[in-house]
Amino acid sequence: MLKSKFQKMPNNPSLNDLPSISVIVPVFNEEKNLKRLLPSLARQSYPREKIEYIMIDDNSTDNTAKLAHKFGAKVFTVNTHNIGFNKRYGLKLAKNDLVYCIDADMELCSKNYFQLLVKPFLEDERIIGTFTREFALDGSRVFVKNSLLRFISYHPLQQDPLYDFLSPSIASTIIGKGRNYYICEFNPGRIPAVGRILYRRKELLKISAYEKRAQMDLDLESVEIVARAGFNYFAYVPKAKIRHYHAATLQLLILKRLRNLERNYLPNLDRKYYLWFDPNKKKGGLKIIFWVIYANLLIPETIRGLIKSIYHKDIAFMWHPIVSITTTDAILWGFLSSRIGRKFALKLLSHLFSL
Repeated sequence: MLKSKFQKMPNNPSLNDLPSISVIVPVFNEEKNLKRLLPSLARQSYPREKIEYIMIDDNSTDNTAKLAHKFGAKVFTVNTHNIGFNKRYGLKLAKNDLVYCIDADMELCSKNYFQLLVKPFLEDERIIGTFTREFALDGSRVFVKNSLLRFISYHPLQQDPLYDFLSPSIASTIIGKGRNYYICEFNPGRIPAVGRILYRRKELLKISAYEKRAQMDLDLESVEIVARAGFNYFAYVPKAKIRHYHAATLQLLILKRLRNLERNYLPNLDRKYYLWFDPNKKKGGLKIIFWVIYANLLIPETIRGLIKSIYHKDIAFMWHPIVSITTTDAILWGFLSSRIGRKFALKLLSHLFSL
């Protein structure tokens, strides 16, 4: 287990004393999204000279690179169509104290976004990373007319019912409270699905060098790697508002889930640390079987959606049964149509019936 004492940051810094930040944005034909993201970055009150913006452009054919250059970002062109590699490349290029990876289909909603995420580092030396919820719904419902996007955004991490069922909640990891943030303890195997985190850059590099099989993709796998290395304390900062325009349609949501399964999850299954459930434990297998049956019954999720719709006064929750059954069956099909997935499923069943 790797342990390292963090470099102390000033408790009450002036703007000039704030830590510097490297913001990595992997992009591919994101002209439309950058027209929303870049103005939100330009409005930030964090000292501009303290932030470097690194765009990893995967050989876009639209005006993505032009917009990034005009904004003042450092643009590096690759031709990989491998989001994990592109993020790792961005981390390698980053030079500042802290590093943050953001998707192009996002926007920062608070002008002091980075100040809010930086604050826990200044007040608690244990903190390795800070994060916020994926979509700021409070006070913004009038701007979110898409009911599906609104439905998944009620969850702080934009998890559909299947992922919510499989993942630990943020609340279950909270062990303390700071000023405007919560202190969370992430332990291996019990980590919420938080992928977008502002990290101490030098510590990530040390962990990556120490963990030989680690692929620091700045995603869920990275959080698990960091926790396994002994860096367990994170800060949840709900007042730092961001919006991730994750999926406008059910078809797009399913395609994103299947793409992640096909390109990231299944190819790396044998060496992944972060798993939605442990196939070697009977509890994990039973949990999956229970959910597949439950989601396909439709009635329980319909009742659940109706109760939430009444409670929140929002019809968006009637997406519950539709999203539950479609995402569940799509991912199940994705697993069983893949040789790696079938092997994984057989391993799961063998452990289930041998215990």
